[in-house]
Amino acid sequence: MDDAVEHLVRQAQQGDARAFSALIARYERSVLAVAYSAAGDGDRAADAAQEAFLRAWRKLETLKEPQCFGNWLLGIARNVALDAGRKLRRQATEPLVDQTVATSADPLQQMDQREQSDRIAAAIQQLDEVSRSAVVLRYYENLSSREIGQLIGLSPAAVDMRLMRARQQLRQFLGDDQPPTDDNKTGSVGVRML
Repeated sequence: MDDAVEHLVRQAQQGDARAFSALIARYERSVLAVAYSAAGDGDRAADAAQEAFLRAWRKLETLKEPQCFGNWLLGIARNVALDAGRKLRRQATEPLVDQTVATSADPLQQMDQREQSDRIAAAIQQLDEVSRSAVVLRYYENLSSREIGQLIGLSPAAVDMRLMRARQQLRQFLGDDQPPTDDNKTGSVGVRML
C-alpha cells in the first residue's frame, strides 16, 4: 500500500468524509469484483459493495493498522456478499423471467454469448474463494499479480500459482466445450483466461 492511501485512511479515521470518498473511489472496482466473486450475481455484488463501504466507514476507527486497509475492506466485502448469498438461499424464490429485449441483430449469437457467459460464471463459482477472487481481479479488473497480492494478502508468486491452478480447474469444469476464441468476438472474459 502506498503512503497516500495510509494518509487517507488516517484522515478518514478522524472523521474526514472526503478522505473516505477518495478511498471509495480508489477501491470501488476491487470491492465490486470481490463481492461479485463471492455473490456470483452483479446486482447482489453491487448491494454488497455498498454495504461493505458503509460498514467500513462505521468501523474504521477499529482498524489498528491503516496499511492493511485494502485487505480489511475486501474482507468486509467478501463477508457481506457471502452473507447475502446465504440469506438468499434460505429464502424460497421463484426464478424471474428475463424480460430484456434483444438488441443484437442476431438473436442466436446473443443467446450463445449469454449461455457461454453463464457457463463461465458457474465455473468460476466452483473455485475456492481466494482463487475466485484472484481470477475476478485479474480478468475482470485487469490488476497485476502484485496488486492482487496486496489486496488478498498473497505474494505475487502465490497469486500467479493460484491463477495457473484456477485456469486448469476452469478448463476441467468447462470440459470439452472450451470457450470460443477471440476470433468470433463474443466479448467473454473467459476467452482471455483459458
